[in-house]
Amino acid sequence: MIPVNGVTVECVAASYKGVPFFFDTSDYSGGGRNIQTNSIPFSDNHVNEDTGKGVAKYSFNIYFLGEDAESKKNDFLKACNEAGPGELVHPYFGVFNARCEGGVNLSYSNLQEYISGSVTFVPENDFEIRNVEVSLSGKTRQKAGELRKVSATKFQDSFKTSGKKKSILDNAVEISRKAVDAAYSCRKVVQRAAEYVRMVGRIKSNIQAVILAPGDFVARFQNLVTMSAEILGVDVDKKESLKNALDLMSFSLPFVDEFHPQIAANKMAMVSLVRMTAASSVAENLVECEFSSVDEAERIQDDVYDAFEKMLSETDDPELYVVAQELEASALKYLRDGLSNIPYEVGVDIPASNNLLSIVYGVYGSLDLVESVFERNGYRDPLMIKPSDGCLVLCND
Repeated sequence: MIPVNGVTVECVAASYKGVPFFFDTSDYSGGGRNIQTNSIPFSDNHVNEDTGKGVAKYSFNIYFLGEDAESKKNDFLKACNEAGPGELVHPYFGVFNARCEGGVNLSYSNLQEYISGSVTFVPENDFEIRNVEVSLSGKTRQKAGELRKVSATKFQDSFKTSGKKKSILDNAVEISRKAVDAAYSCRKVVQRAAEYVRMVGRIKSNIQAVILAPGDFVARFQNLVTMSAEILGVDVDKKESLKNALDLMSFSLPFVDEFHPQIAANKMAMVSLVRMTAASSVAENLVECEFSSVDEAERIQDDVYDAFEKMLSETDDPELYVVAQELEASALKYLRDGLSNIPYEVGVDIPASNNLLSIVYGVYGSLDLVESVFERNGYRDPLMIKPSDGCLVLCND
């Protein structure tokens, strides 16, 4: 949130060609047909010429914040002035290739607290958009890695113990143990792997030495959160790993009036590290999930959206906010695009009492999915299904 002419404006993050910016409103225009109307000389009639579908346009009221607002503005102008399309990451519209149309209008606040302006983007043609969508899972993984990297750097800059008072070191040890315990508790799917348990034990037994080198602690902790079950030799459902990571995104530590500012800073750094690392794991697991129905995918979509929005609402660092929101946009777009390929449930009318084999064969022309239909409906007696029992099957059409 920033003050604009005495009014508090809530901004969200986006980026163009990798250059971040904030905006408070964004408008979409387009659709319909472009019609050129020409009058016929010496007549009261006219001719309409259809020149194609209306071009979509996205307009933003943008802001550049902070002491380096001027530098951010210059980077953005450079990206807009470059020829050719670039990736536009929008928290609502998703990720797609676009070009900057016309000029970028800018104005400066009296107190130089921010630079504001307006800009319009035009999506590239359908072929370019398809190319972006094809690699969206890869882009999501890439952005997950970027979030881990940025959160690691922020943690190392803020988390300080070396040369500090004993009370600061003791508190750092305590919150580090809590973070490791939270990671272990949430990763239920790999707790049965002996190697994972040993990794946790080694970190906790040497926690005081480990946190004296924040970079070492970050590497070990992020490995605990993101290490795949396959590496540990455990066969798990990716959806379970996703749910575990979602739980970890709500990690918190009790914040009271600390007698030393470094203790408060260390707590904030630890909470941010845990949440951002968990968010990256959520996105990476999401692109690996296979959903049995649209309803299931939509439930996961809602859970992911809610978790990211709650985390972002409690994120104070602008750079982390931007990177995390880009990851959210990419992950949710990947999921939305995949919904069209997921089968959905439909009800089958049963005019008279029948058995499951006859019903399944009548729907699919084979008996391959008998077990799936039986589990989906939870029938007590598959040999006697009444019309009132109903029948739900999956349909791809």
